[in-house]
Amino acid sequence: MSSARTHAAASSVAGLVLAAGKGTRMRSALPKVLHEVAGRPMLEWTLRCLDDAGIARVCLVLSEDRDGFAPFLATWPDLNVAVQRNRQGTGDAVAAAAWSFAGVQPPPFAAGYAAQGQPVECSYVLIMAGDVPGVQAASLRAFIAAAKASAVPMAVLGMQMVDPTGYGRMRISGGELLDITEEKDADAATRSIDICNTGIYLVDKQLLFALLPGLQPQNAQAEYYLTDCVKLARSQGHRVLAHVASESEQFAGINDRAQLAAVEVKMIQRKRQALLAAGVGLQLPETIYVEPGVEVGSDTLLAAGCHLSGATRIGSGCVIGAGSILKNIVVPSGEHVPPHTVRIQAEA
Repeated sequence: MSSARTHAAASSVAGLVLAAGKGTRMRSALPKVLHEVAGRPMLEWTLRCLDDAGIARVCLVLSEDRDGFAPFLATWPDLNVAVQRNRQGTGDAVAAAAWSFAGVQPPPFAAGYAAQGQPVECSYVLIMAGDVPGVQAASLRAFIAAAKASAVPMAVLGMQMVDPTGYGRMRISGGELLDITEEKDADAATRSIDICNTGIYLVDKQLLFALLPGLQPQNAQAEYYLTDCVKLARSQGHRVLAHVASESEQFAGINDRAQLAAVEVKMIQRKRQALLAAGVGLQLPETIYVEPGVEVGSDTLLAAGCHLSGATRIGSGCVIGAGSILKNIVVPSGEHVPPHTVRIQAEA
């Protein structure tokens, strides 16, 4: 089937979220992707982003050690869950998901099974990690639109980095992706490239699972790299699009608590800027903690040191006094909340 015909047949995109990593650098009994960032588990940010981008069917890849996910999964009953037994890299994680997708076969090296949900029917698969909570739905929509416009069976979302250390490098020619090299396997010339892999792919489902058997763990980490699918696809005559995002901060991954804190700072800063643009006054903005899910009406003033979280809804023309803590609270328009007020409601 030609890539153009494959594109024309693509009427649906399903998400595939990779979340089976151990997260040992978090030094925590809690699974890494369940650590909260700006009031929500980082995995929830990823799932909400996919939903906001219009992707309704999602398969989540977890490890066999998934008992800690039971409360979270109870709040996402429509998720498909696949189990990756071997944890041998990103290619192995995607291979383990084969049991959760209709009409495909897992490659010989795969070890896994479908743990929840019926097989996913789709034409394309959008792959991303579960530890990148800052990704914006608009970026995913733009990426998908670019891939559809190019009528390619595979596309990879890239980002330009001031410091590309630690990321896979993307070699691009004329808008097409030639290959991706992980840093541990890169020579000096390749490491000088500043266009890096975000880990987000859009691939024709049939092509994706047909390529996986060709992966070989012949690299510095002895793992099955999903990135090697780019070379495999090109060797079979398929075009691979490189779509480079305009800003890179939203794609920052989280491997330890320092990175978690840094990403949370950026997400709170983004929310502050959005409030200022919407006509909300912020007194000493850097002292105000306001989660992205909080709503604030125009002409409201948030005084220094406010802490606003959860499903808090504040009307227009309010004054929220300095040092106030509000969680899951509704404040009617025009109300003045005295300084150092504490109002906390349990989540519904």
